[in-house]
Amino acid sequence: MLQVEPGMYLYLISLPDGGNELKRVHFSRKCFSEEEAEKWWNENGQKICEKYNITPDHV
Repeated sequence: MLQVEPGMYLYLISLPDGGNELKRVHFSRKCFSEEEAEKWWNENGQKICEKYNITPDHV
């Protein structure tokens, strides 16, 4: 589990090729409403995938 920012967590699986598979994204209900979480991911998901080397086939 990796905390990206307060209330936002990624669950990643390391792949043999050095990339990562995105297993789960979790937004704390204390910090994000469902709408806020969806908006945040739509605005930042691509940057997060690039930063944490999440391969496109594993999103």
